[in-house]
Order: sequence, then structure tokens, then C-alpha cells
Amino acid sequence: MPIFSASTVGSALAAFIILTPAGVVGGDEPPPYASATEAYRQGASAMKSGEMASAVPALEYAAKRGVLGAQLKLARLYASGGGVPKDDTKAFYYFQRIADQYAEIPSSSPIAKYVGEAFVALGQYYARGIPAMTLRPDPIYAVGLFRHAGAYFGNAEAQYQLGRLYLIGSGVEKDSTIAANWLSMAARKQHAGAQALLGELLWRGDGVSQRPARGLALLTLANENAKASGSDPAWIGQLYQEAFARADNTIRKDAEALLPQLGGVRRAATAAKITTNNRVTGPSSRAAAKSPTPSLSAAEPQLGPVEVVPPAAMGMSVGFGASSDSAGGF
Repeated sequence: MPIFSASTVGSALAAFIILTPAGVVGGDEPPPYASATEAYRQGASAMKSGEMASAVPALEYAAKRGVLGAQLKLARLYASGGGVPKDDTKAFYYFQRIADQYAEIPSSSPIAKYVGEAFVALGQYYARGIPAMTLRPDPIYAVGLFRHAGAYFGNAEAQYQLGRLYLIGSGVEKDSTIAANWLSMAARKQHAGAQALLGELLWRGDGVSQRPARGLALLTLANENAKASGSDPAWIGQLYQEAFARADNTIRKDAEALLPQLGGVRRAATAAKITTNNRVTGPSSRAAAKSPTPSLSAAEPQLGPVEVVPPAAMGMSVGFGASSDSAGGF
């Protein structure tokens, strides 16, 4: 995998982080944009207006000159195919540039969450491969990328993906206890998928001590959080419905009592739902816990100016296998 050199960093501006090293212009022709920062602004504005024909060239100009916001926008754009043809090869390239340049940026940095997002995206690509660029599936390497994003950057999606991989034994030795630990970390961040898988483990006692009330509480939170997010994957609702249908009144009351300590802004409404629902609609039989395809958030943060100097470039193959799998209790 190529290793990209980190650029000298300028300043982060306005509503999105803009890291702008000095632009490089060759020949006698004037540059198409006053600066990489200005190119980013024009590209972002055009993208917001749906003018992709002018947005993409401007963002590419900025991205090639190290503007993090432009790199991230293009990576998300090509990964989702929103407004441009979906192109995993291009998305991979931009996510890789971000990861290479900022792999060891302090986890407290305002841009850490976006670097963690890049590592998660790369982990997903390595988990399934990219036929167009002959990138073969490499679950072991995917685990390393997820571990760096989950342990160093605290990314909930990475922690969830690690939990899934430990549950099925892909890229790592199957281990329900380690899986539960990683899922617990993501569940505390109100990650609906992690809450659902952890709740199912505890409800059934699959490889861990059976704790049905805690399992039902987590499944209830997962169901509510999934609905609130707008994604509402069917498998989460199905797991919740089955557990609720099989739980007796004692377990339901115990689950309600556990909700406050599990957190989440929707816990009050959720608590009422556990004890007042006497009938469950929808399928009552267990559906296979098919993993949803994780999506990358396109939300634009509103952050003030910040100056960040990235560390020296680091190849993403360096040192990921050394992290401990201890991820806290559940």
C-alpha cells in the first residue's frame, strides 16, 4: 500500500475543518483557484447546490493539495455514489490518504473522528475487497484497521465491526467474550447495532453468562436508537420483538430498571415501552442476525478554527497487530 507524505498544515476554517498546505503551481499559467482553501470553499458550495460538474474539480484540486475536508467529501461522495458514479477505487484512495497522513494524530484532536472514519472505511474495503482494483479480501488486515480506529480513536462503528468479527471468527479467533467487550464499548456510545448484538448475546447466553434482563434492556435501546436514526434495520427490530415476546413480566421490569444505567437520551420513552406493550407486532420468530452494511455519516460538523500539525506519514500496515484486545467489561 502506498505511503503518502504528510503536508505542511495551514489552518482549519469556518464550518468544516480545512487543512491547507501551500499549493504547488507549475508553469506560467495562473492557477485555476486563488488557493486550495478557496477551491475547497467553491467545491463545497457547488456540492451543496447540487452542481457536481463544478464541485468535483474544485474539491479534487483542494484534495490534491492536502485539504482534509476536500479529501473526506470526495471519499464519502465516491463511496456512496451520491451525485457521481459510485467508485470504490477512488473512495479507497482518498480514505487511504487521510489514514496515511493522520494515523497518529492525537485522539483528542478535533479531526480525530474523521480520521477514525477513514480507518473504518478502509477496514470495510479490506474485509470485502475491491474487484475493480484487484484488492482481495483480507480480514486480518481489516481487523488491524478496525482495532486502530476502535482503540486509538474510540470509533463506535469500528468497535462494533470488531465485535462482529470476533463473533464469527473472521480475521481473528472466534471469541464471544472479546466480542462482547468490544460491543460493550460501542453500545455505551448508543450504537444501535452493537446494542442489538450484545443484547442478543446476553439474552441467550451465547458464549457469555446469560443475563436476560440486561439483554432485553439493550435490545430495547437498540430498537429505539435504530428508529431514531432513521435507518431502522429490520434485523434489530426482529431480535427485539422475539426477546420481548418471550420475556415474562419479571424480566421486563428488571430490564426497565436497568435502562437508566445504560444511558441514551431516549431511555425514558423506552422504559415505558417495555412495561406497557402487552402485544408485539411483526415477526416473532428469530431472524438471522444479518449484519447491516455500515454507512458513513455525511453530517457536516460545525467547528471553530483549529490548527493541527499532523505527525510524520505512517504506512497503515505498521503495528496494528500489537494492540490489546482488552476492551472493558460488560
